[in-house]
Amino acid sequence: MIQHVNVSQIIDAAPARVVLTRDGEGTLTDAAFDLSGLPRVDAMLTGRPVVEVPALVERLCGICPQAHHLAGTRALEALSGLTDLPPTATALRRLLHYSSVIAIHIVGLIVTDQAEALILRRFAKAGMTASGSPGHFPATAVPGGVLALADPAKVKECVELVPEALSAALRLVERSLGVHAPPDHFDGADLALVDDQGNLDLFGMALSAVSPDGGSVLDRMGPELWDEIVAEAVPGSSAPKPFIRALGASSGAYRVGPVAQLRVAQLATPQASDYKDQWRTQGHGAACARAIIILHCVETIVDLLANPDLVTGTLITEWSANLSQAIGVGWVDGARGLLVHRYETTEDARVKQATILTPTAQNEPWLGGLLRRAAQGSGKSVQVSLEDAIRTVDPCLPCSSAPAGTMDLVVDTVST
Repeated sequence: MIQHVNVSQIIDAAPARVVLTRDGEGTLTDAAFDLSGLPRVDAMLTGRPVVEVPALVERLCGICPQAHHLAGTRALEALSGLTDLPPTATALRRLLHYSSVIAIHIVGLIVTDQAEALILRRFAKAGMTASGSPGHFPATAVPGGVLALADPAKVKECVELVPEALSAALRLVERSLGVHAPPDHFDGADLALVDDQGNLDLFGMALSAVSPDGGSVLDRMGPELWDEIVAEAVPGSSAPKPFIRALGASSGAYRVGPVAQLRVAQLATPQASDYKDQWRTQGHGAACARAIIILHCVETIVDLLANPDLVTGTLITEWSANLSQAIGVGWVDGARGLLVHRYETTEDARVKQATILTPTAQNEPWLGGLLRRAAQGSGKSVQVSLEDAIRTVDPCLPCSSAPAGTMDLVVDTVST
């Protein structure tokens, strides 16, 4: 039964593996990160009542359950045609999401920036608790809204942590700006969610994309257009090779996550916006982008905590439970980037087909390019460079947050 399949344990047990391909003369022709340790759950959901899917997936993919919780709930709402939620529901869901993005980002900082990471973890935990999700698995959203108002005392506790959290986030950004970053060689597009003004919105309902030179590829397209936006070259695979349809399979590769988020959109929060300008002009990399996104999330949460809708207002709007013979798409832009839940249902509202497209699967082309460049070195430096490439892209596997020299990376070579 699907309830007893613990994919998180499978992921924990799987070592990080890179496969290098060389020709008969020993020349490197390709490098790839093995995603077979990140099994897709899509096929396991077929035949299930669709209303059960979000809770199942957030437990099967337990590394970022809040993102799955929110994307899945949005997909259920899309199946019923629901688009407008009460302001209270939106505010509480946003508080959960932005807090969870911080919580995920700081995992990799516990060793290198322990003081700041612990401060921000406490702040993120307070935000998730105030939103109604104090445990590892979220309990905030239900189709049509949320379960409960925020406890004013919990909101106050979070507010009291703001000054320390802002200071910690600022220190992380300043420190990251002083670290050299390699050039960004990715030649694909960047995707991120935005608001109506084109500003970054990690909980947005519009998707935009830019080309390597900054030109617009997609402009504020909604989730109902997902099937027209992206296709998978290898559907159902752990490495599905998604591509932007308008650019074609051969040239439509793209990436998601902090670097893409900063390249696609402006930031509406003032301090993070100022640092983003430095990041763009001075050519800083993924670690600095993550620090700026953390600061952006803290500033966003500060605004949310001042929103009276958290503690008063309508919790839920009426929604149709008729989810038969429909297609619904829900998404969020999480710590590692865009997460998409797509559900297609049968006449009796069971899953005919489910597609859960993770940031890790979408970022495979970017990681492959970084690994190829890293593998062209020699000696012990190759292993270090391969680890650095993996940390740059930050796949949703435990290896991403392993301290330097402890990734336990397996490197296999195959010949053609």
